[in-house]
Amino acid sequence: MKQRIFVLWATGNVWKELIKQIVTLDGQKNHINPSVIVWIANSSHYIFDETWINTDLLLDISKWEKARELMWEKWEQLNELSSLIQLVKNHWMDWEIVFADVTAWKKELLNFHKYVLQESSNFLVTANKNPLSLYSMKDFIELTSCTGRYDTNTTVMWGWGVLNFVYERTDKIKDTIESVEWVLSGTLWYIMSELKKWQATFSQIVKKAHAEWYTEPNPWDDLNGLDVARKLVILARYSGYSVDISDVEVEPLVWEKYARYCWDEFLKQLENEDEFFKQQTSIAKSNWKTLAYVWKIEYYDSEIKMTVWLDMVDNSSDIASLEWTANIAIVETQILAKPLPHVIKSRWAGLWVTAASVRVWIAKMLPSSVMTR
Repeated sequence: MKQRIFVLWATGNVWKELIKQIVTLDGQKNHINPSVIVWIANSSHYIFDETWINTDLLLDISKWEKARELMWEKWEQLNELSSLIQLVKNHWMDWEIVFADVTAWKKELLNFHKYVLQESSNFLVTANKNPLSLYSMKDFIELTSCTGRYDTNTTVMWGWGVLNFVYERTDKIKDTIESVEWVLSGTLWYIMSELKKWQATFSQIVKKAHAEWYTEPNPWDDLNGLDVARKLVILARYSGYSVDISDVEVEPLVWEKYARYCWDEFLKQLENEDEFFKQQTSIAKSNWKTLAYVWKIEYYDSEIKMTVWLDMVDNSSDIASLEWTANIAIVETQILAKPLPHVIKSRWAGLWVTAASVRVWIAKMLPSSVMTR
């Protein structure tokens, strides 16, 4: 039995890493039930042909230079994403397709996710936070109620279990979540940890992070705190609270005035923040604290408070002990209370880890997926 995978792709790099890993690690050599990519699509074009999309071609596609050339030659016009479901049915593949959404698209993907779940019998794994966080609680419930066919674990902490943990505590054993304190952005923690070394300025560290692929293609998408806010909304909703993105109090790491600049000018303007971060790092050090960009959810009976801000944490705390691009979630419940809350710690995702996490949840959707070794 083959596991047929449809990879939705955008201009980022996760889709290329995902394709490479599926081809090299999930094929016939490693699995009795190998994964086969039969479709690749963006919002305007698609390629479908299980016999044409072969291993060599897919490895070429995973290189950006080759991708554009191959797509221009082979892809077909796509009028709307929902028409892909009809193609699935026309090829008698209903129940066989796992859609992998590794895009950052918004409303068009919300509608497509719903269409996959409501108008077909197929499956969907998503690393895209937007459909789950930017729209209504009703939309969220419609998507996540399809247990076994829709997986969202890669959207927050990349499959390390934080979403399942809060859901199981609240829904299964009625253990009330009292607070969740996070550092859930390897990008931002990398910047903070590099500041502590006193070897580079804030703007230099951002430049290096961008060069090493630690940031989004536009670093403003990390520095404005909105990526973090989306994660907060998803976790709060999994905890049973009806919240919206507007409910999150966000203090950006740098202010919105920088959003209008392109990359070179952005870096130049960001130098204006170097002295501020130097001073804040010095103040934290002199008070035996660590500068950190943190976010917290606090629950008060039927109310919830979600905040994102630049803070100074005690050097003895779990957060201060993080290094490089690590992530942490400190969850306090009625049962798992301080001084021993539940702590989930992981490395930063990166392209390779995010792609691998998507593959984990794809594999969970395949019946009898057995390794040959």
